[in-house]
Amino acid sequence: MEVLGFSFKAIAPLLFAVALGRFIAWRKDITEPDIGVLNKLCFRYLLSLHIFNSTLSINYYEEFNLKLLIFTILSISLMAFLAWLIFTAGIPEPSRRCIFIVSAFRSNNVIYALPLAANLFGESGIKVAAMLVPVTIILFNLFTVIAMVYHARLLHSPKEAVPLEGAFKRTLLDIGKNPLIIGSVLGICFSVCHIDLPVFLTNGIRSVALTGTPISLLLLGAQIDLKKLSHNIGPALGACMMRLVIIPGILLPIIIGMGFRGQELGALMVVFGAPCAVANLVMARNYQMDPAFAAQTVYLSTVLSMFTMFGMISVLRALSLL
Repeated sequence: MEVLGFSFKAIAPLLFAVALGRFIAWRKDITEPDIGVLNKLCFRYLLSLHIFNSTLSINYYEEFNLKLLIFTILSISLMAFLAWLIFTAGIPEPSRRCIFIVSAFRSNNVIYALPLAANLFGESGIKVAAMLVPVTIILFNLFTVIAMVYHARLLHSPKEAVPLEGAFKRTLLDIGKNPLIIGSVLGICFSVCHIDLPVFLTNGIRSVALTGTPISLLLLGAQIDLKKLSHNIGPALGACMMRLVIIPGILLPIIIGMGFRGQELGALMVVFGAPCAVANLVMARNYQMDPAFAAQTVYLSTVLSMFTMFGMISVLRALSLL
């Protein structure tokens, strides 16, 4: 009962926020234009302030974990490579194959990691999760662009294809302008340089930052279209199984074997076990990579992740690893 109670307390707040967002959308109290505006607000300001506040509180001279960062970099790179090998052999259609590949290695880490880490470990857990945010954002974006551009070139003629060099330049610029990256870098610089902000500003940032993840989860629930889940659900379910079951099933034993425990294990569990990233849908639209299928994988994986994440937390807690 202690294990189940611990797992439920971690997952229940996320489930409630997503379900409430779906209810609000069902009541038509929020519309598509509203969701678009609020998503921009969260991405540009609320979540970036949340990450800035979290990284600001890290003592990098004592808490910096090079082993954790290197393992994350190598694991994400390996996931992307294996997903490419596996799905290239089995899915002939380039646009759908691309979504399978991206769904396998790119998770909704920012929206899931910080609130789940807080539910599991409190304020100290957020620090570990926040430390991984810059690394995951950069790698997820780079590998996603590689997959999208490559498969776009297969679909279109050379004149219509997206230039690879131009896409990488645009991606690097986007990463540099990404508010989450900016928040991370500023938080790290302020922490390393011991720059103390005035109390009123620190309290103001903390107050605003606390709204970021709840609103993001509400919006995630509001975007779930239950009608689209029932259409051609088989392939989407296969992509979700890869993201939620097979990838964490392969990596979690390795993570445990590497000696990661507690907060570090929890942070890695979310990186590799969270649902498909909402950004997959946006990029699929930009590169014409079957956006309807991308939406299905995002919606379905979000719903199923509540059960798979509960299961992972329960098992790891029962083994006294969390």
